Amino acid sequence: MVVDTEEKRTQFQEGFKSFSKRHGLRGWEGWFSPYNNKIYEKILKKVKKGDVVLDIGAGDLRLSLQIAIRSKMVYAVEVNPKVLGSALERIGWDQPRNLVAICANALDIPFPKDINIAVLLMRHCQHFRDYVIKLRSTNCRDLITNVRWKTGVEVIELTVKGEDFCQVKDGWYACKCGAVSFIHSDQSSDKQHFLIHEVENCPRCGFESS
Repeated sequence: MVVDTEEKRTQFQEGFKSFSKRHGLRGWEGWFSPYNNKIYEKILKKVKKGDVVLDIGAGDLRLSLQIAIRSKMVYAVEVNPKVLGSALERIGWDQPRNLVAICANALDIPFPKDINIAVLLMRHCQHFRDYVIKLRSTNCRDLITNVRWKTGVEVIELTVKGEDFCQVKDGWYACKCGAVSFIHSDQSSDKQHFLIHEVENCPRCGFESS
């Protein structure tokens, strides 16, 4: 049963390694694995009727289909042609008119200018900073993602400039490049341990917001 399942997963098929290398996918970045319904429900609660959503790494479209029911439009971008192709074949004539499926590397295509929400469920993402830069060049307001903290989802306000890292003396910080860490000082309190600073230019990236 396990062998049969692994054979069906595209990451175990012949040619996937060269495909990943060609697209600059590192580690498990190109692997598609669905999340549990609790994660999807948290995202769906944040989508409103008039929203235009970009789903980056849409996989088999299971989330995109639900977003389409609740939003004005959803652009679903998936790099893996086999995963997306199988999903479209399964959906067939039932594909919603407001669901635009795009088979492409999200780093290579221009993002639609009318999006106001982006979804990025990709715990092993290696290009978070690049996605943020591209999203900020559009009208995108919020990024819903699990990339930085790996568990659960957070909403990052892309239009709000974060703190200057040099001004953060203690507590947790999360950068727009995707890095997270904790700064400890002798003055740290229990309250500060739960305070998260949203920063722009941490030592790992030197991210400068536009």
